[in-house]
Amino acid sequence: MTKDKEKSVKEIICGIDLGTTNSCISYLKDGKPVVVSVEGTSAIMPSVVSYDEKTKQIIVGKEALNRLAAFPHHTVRSIKRLMGKDTKVHLGKQVYSPEEVSSFILQSLAEKAANITGALIKKAVITVPAYFNDAQRRATIAAGELAGLEVLRIINEPTAASLIYDYVSKKEQLSTPYILVYDLGGGTFDVSILEIKGEIKEVLASCGDTALGGDDFDERLVDLFLRNIKEKTGLDFTTDNRVLHVRLKDIAERTKISLSDNPYIVVKEASILTHNGEPINLDIEVTRKEYEEMIADLVNKTVEKVKEALTEAHLTSRDIAEVLLVGGSTRTPMVQEVLAGMFDIPMYHSVDPDLCVSLGAAVQSGLITGEPLGHILLDVTAHSLGVKTADNFDYVTGDADYFSVIIKRNTKVPVRRAELYFTMVNEQEAVKVEVYQGESYSCKENTLIGDFIFKLQPSPTGSPIVTEFSYDKEGIVHVLVEQKGYNNHKEVTLDVRTRKVKDKEISTDDQRILNYIVEKYRQMLNKDGLSEGVKNDLLAIGQEYEEALRTGKPDDIIDDLEARLLEKIEEAEEEFE
Repeated sequence: MTKDKEKSVKEIICGIDLGTTNSCISYLKDGKPVVVSVEGTSAIMPSVVSYDEKTKQIIVGKEALNRLAAFPHHTVRSIKRLMGKDTKVHLGKQVYSPEEVSSFILQSLAEKAANITGALIKKAVITVPAYFNDAQRRATIAAGELAGLEVLRIINEPTAASLIYDYVSKKEQLSTPYILVYDLGGGTFDVSILEIKGEIKEVLASCGDTALGGDDFDERLVDLFLRNIKEKTGLDFTTDNRVLHVRLKDIAERTKISLSDNPYIVVKEASILTHNGEPINLDIEVTRKEYEEMIADLVNKTVEKVKEALTEAHLTSRDIAEVLLVGGSTRTPMVQEVLAGMFDIPMYHSVDPDLCVSLGAAVQSGLITGEPLGHILLDVTAHSLGVKTADNFDYVTGDADYFSVIIKRNTKVPVRRAELYFTMVNEQEAVKVEVYQGESYSCKENTLIGDFIFKLQPSPTGSPIVTEFSYDKEGIVHVLVEQKGYNNHKEVTLDVRTRKVKDKEISTDDQRILNYIVEKYRQMLNKDGLSEGVKNDLLAIGQEYEEALRTGKPDDIIDDLEARLLEKIEEAEEEFE
């Protein structure tokens, strides 16, 4: 498309629900949020990515899901659970970061929506679980940017769902101004409590678990199937058959869905694998009661989070006027029954639980661009934020591990807070600012967001250092440190997408290459059968290379070591050919 042609096309801002299991995209049409049917007649696109070795192409969505059983080593699902982690994903011989895999999903959604609507899509509001930490939120922004999108806002999923409340709720007056959003998706769980004040929706509390969802329900059924196979054949396939696990997970998901509408289901699958040339079949009856017993502890975990949110909001279950169910896993009858008993009010889906988050994100896009929608949204922080200090210093171990909170959990955002700290020694040269999030007094039990060195001007012991945190609407942290009275300050936006070595910033692409080389070297070093000479050379060069990266050696030294290490890796690989 030429620039002139592009200018003539209407541009829309989309709202994207980047889900663990499924994703979808919406936009505002005539002031109302509508979802785009990107998979034929369906608006739901599986969050699955596959690499086709023959065509050298990335495949996304339903087509990728169809390839999963046949090409499990070339296909990945539930990538959302890896967001914010320093890990790599292998699609055949191709190596990607979680952000890159997620970017393929986002790009596919945007391109399909653009083709269907005939509009230009370059900007988006993307949703994340309320309990996503800073690293996970930044990874989501990075994925959007890699997909060619300008990410206007990162918004919490329960908060997004609440934005369509006026479009779907009953119009009679609520008995109290409080609603609860219960969001149980494929890979994450969130609960948020909001106070409705006319057009103002204020989030009072958010709690959750980023590693709890429908995928975990599926795994309980997979375990049941594997036990059944072992009982009938004596064969144990619990750990060593990825292809079988992929097949069983697909069967488990279909079984789970069927049990939402039926009291029992007979699972019959022929030739799920072969052993010694003989087919092994799966033939088992699963009752809803049996299934509910398997997942009871998982559902109870969500109940505990609901209770925690109520406590944080200083409310009881009787104060909640309405519960908004979000996420496909809320179709599970047991979930609805437990919540109905807890709140003593009927449970129902006022809108498709798979679509409401995306629709709410579209409403948020309208709020950003000034659409006359009449909503005002006040969100809160999901975690406490603070720094490591030497309070309660252990003089025996020399351990400084105290978590000094600057912004408390469930504080309304955007917010700016500062605290005063003091130097420990005379003429102290610098302080290391380590930023954590979590709820423990021990930094070791919390999550490190990032750290940096702040150089000081010569000053006496006990000189004041002001540390200020700004937490924006996207949930991103900005830190300002100031040596009071010395005109000395440093401002940092913590970014886990890049890595700093002695103030030299390495790009995301370069960092990905460095990580891959180090990972490749370590894998090769651990292989059995490597000759002693090659192994010793590989170890020596690898250690020197890692030390150079860690200490920030000049580029020419790192490049030379990198070339030598790659050469030695190739030599080691030849021993296995």
